[in-house]
Amino acid sequence: MKETQMHPDRFRTRSAGLALVATLGVGLLAGCSGDDGTPVPGATSPTAPVLQPGKPGEPNASLTGTDAIATRTGSPDRADTQFMQDMIVHHAQAIVMVDLVVDRLTDPKVKGLAERMRDEQRPEIDGMARWLKDKGQSVPVQATNVEAPGSGHHSSMPGMATAAQLEELKQATGVQADRLFLQRMITHHEGALTMAATQQRDGKDEYVGDLSTEVYATQSVQIGAMKEMLARLS
Repeated sequence: MKETQMHPDRFRTRSAGLALVATLGVGLLAGCSGDDGTPVPGATSPTAPVLQPGKPGEPNASLTGTDAIATRTGSPDRADTQFMQDMIVHHAQAIVMVDLVVDRLTDPKVKGLAERMRDEQRPEIDGMARWLKDKGQSVPVQATNVEAPGSGHHSSMPGMATAAQLEELKQATGVQADRLFLQRMITHHEGALTMAATQQRDGKDEYVGDLSTEVYATQSVQIGAMKEMLARLS
């Protein structure tokens, strides 16, 4: 399956709050280095213009006031619903991967990043489940039980680890546990980027679009951090 690339314009912020994603990424790397600073989300100014990226081939728009604030639209497009359902399952496996190995990670920075991922992705799962309920859509069982087995469709999602790979992670010890976790999670995060890019290309819901943009930005930063850690441990 050819990986979907996100159009460069889609990285641009739809709201002032989302503009802080890059700042959060810097906070993540600082946290891995021992900085305990907690990023504080910003608020959208009622007068500051916000650049809203257009779909590929369409011009960007400059929005102000309430037009610049993301809102939930009506009936969701299938691409939006599928992104939310699939990302719940994807996030759930990431949490499982952390739980399998976190107590055996030997590198403090790797362990800190793993715990941060788990702490970030659990609330995101809850938020995606609420959105699906609000829209009258089915919520994957993994929203309440991250260890629930997935269907054949779920196992074919980009970046998902196989049962054998999860077992290998479970058995790893020492620095090999750190390396294997980083390798598996880099692949897992790269799969999330593909899913987010697909939503950006095909989805219509602004709320879901903002979420997929944030997932793409945050996990891109984490991939960079993990690659640096892996190089150091190698």
